[in-house]
Amino acid sequence: MAERPRLLFVDDEAGIRITLPAVLSQFGFEVTAAADVPEALTLIATRQFEVLISDLNIGQPGDGFTVVSAMRRTQPEAATFILTGYPAFETALEAIRQQVDDYLVKPADIESLVGKINATLAAPKKNNAHRIEVKKLSDILDSSKSVIVGRWMSAAKQDVQISSTRLSDGELTGHLSALIEEIVSNSRTLKLSKGASNAAQTHGRARYSQGWTIPSLIRETRILHEVVSRLVEENLLTAEVSSLIPEIMAIGETMQAFLEESLRAYVHARHQPTEIPSDQKRKSLLLVGADLELSLLRTHVLQRAGFSVTRADSRQEALQLLQQPFDALIISYSLPSEGLVDMTELFRERNKNSPIIAVAKGKWQDLKIDLDFVVTGAEGPEALLEVVETALSRTQLRRIR
Repeated sequence: MAERPRLLFVDDEAGIRITLPAVLSQFGFEVTAAADVPEALTLIATRQFEVLISDLNIGQPGDGFTVVSAMRRTQPEAATFILTGYPAFETALEAIRQQVDDYLVKPADIESLVGKINATLAAPKKNNAHRIEVKKLSDILDSSKSVIVGRWMSAAKQDVQISSTRLSDGELTGHLSALIEEIVSNSRTLKLSKGASNAAQTHGRARYSQGWTIPSLIRETRILHEVVSRLVEENLLTAEVSSLIPEIMAIGETMQAFLEESLRAYVHARHQPTEIPSDQKRKSLLLVGADLELSLLRTHVLQRAGFSVTRADSRQEALQLLQQPFDALIISYSLPSEGLVDMTELFRERNKNSPIIAVAKGKWQDLKIDLDFVVTGAEGPEALLEVVETALSRTQLRRIR
């Protein structure tokens, strides 16, 4: 009697992990089930299989690719199948059909599933057509540095907070080369080198002088992490499995360490005494918003920080107040959009070099208004205070220079 084909089934749903193997056993397969990626990788490393069926999303989207990659490295003759609950994902799966023998859409038709498995096992071997060049993840990232920078730049320019800083491309991406080099060279360590630590500190001080806020610093790092994660996902089938998880962890830890070092330098620069003339008057702010309760709350926070705040509850009132000078204009999303351009142009005309700050919400952010800084209302009045302090500090530094 012929030996039963050994099949590894990987799925994190307990129900299907119990029922499908039982059904496949009735069709002559010796089935072993795994609930997650680590368990599947252990089984692949220690046992021999003729067939792999893996759910595409085992806990996290795309985790099934990791399991397929491991099987291809260690047991290239095995038939591999991806199981997905998203029929619309078939187009994307078509791109990896040279690595996966076939894909199956949940809920899988048993007879069709068994037919595909048997047909694949009976077909002539493809002379190791599935064998591909294996690279360390750090090498993949090293050869993709320009791709990472380009994708980060594209995503950053679509971010409202980051785009409001109006920096040049060079100023935006100046820190990326040092951080990417650190990720590549130290993919197995969790500590920044001295050079990278210095680069992070320089980056934090630069972002402070450029008028960035702490949320913006965190946001730009999150964007980079998303870009790198996407690149890793796209290259899972060519990444060396044995070092993949440690390298992914090291990437995250390296970016986190770089961010923490940048934040420390940013905070230190923020609390350093600024060269302000001794006769400097208290900064005056014009706060324009139609929501009285929110305006009062923001006024209270700004006044406690030492600012002189004048409130205007409408555009007409603001236009009258603009007869006098102000160090900054703050516009709330609660204000109707009509006439805002006239108000900002008048402020620019009468208050040279003074910043315009918007408290934005939803599509209000898309208005074509000449702004210097943007903070979302959801971030609260403390975030507004931080943006105001940053905006005025940046203006003062420009004047001193």
